[in-house]
Amino acid sequence: MDKEELINLIIKELGRHRHRQEIVRKICEASTLNWSEAERLIAEVEGQNKRKIATRQGPLLIFLSIGTLILGIGLLAYNVELLVAIFNRDLLGQILALRSGYYRLIGLVTGLAMTIGGLYGIWTTLASFFPDSK
Repeated sequence: MDKEELINLIIKELGRHRHRQEIVRKICEASTLNWSEAERLIAEVEGQNKRKIATRQGPLLIFLSIGTLILGIGLLAYNVELLVAIFNRDLLGQILALRSGYYRLIGLVTGLAMTIGGLYGIWTTLASFFPDSK
């Protein structure tokens, strides 16, 4: 394989979320490079082609982030009634009622965490498309 084919193979494999050791093994089998030279080539190609690699990885990561965001918003919407009820009624009665409804409180916290995680995932994935802009 010539160097251009190796570079394309590395970009394709990094875009598929393959483990680095697996990529190094493929490069060593497909060329005359030894292990350390293949690792150096992968690091060099990764540094020079961040945008191409991010573009290949983007659809899966955005899909997972949007799914997490939607599930998080759904959990928040379902359990926000508990939060509203705490502030609208007798506080002592609501605290005592939480003993039996702690699953809804856990759902509320989980929904908040999933919403934040989904937004963070979308933000970082979209930001990876433009690695040089800061």
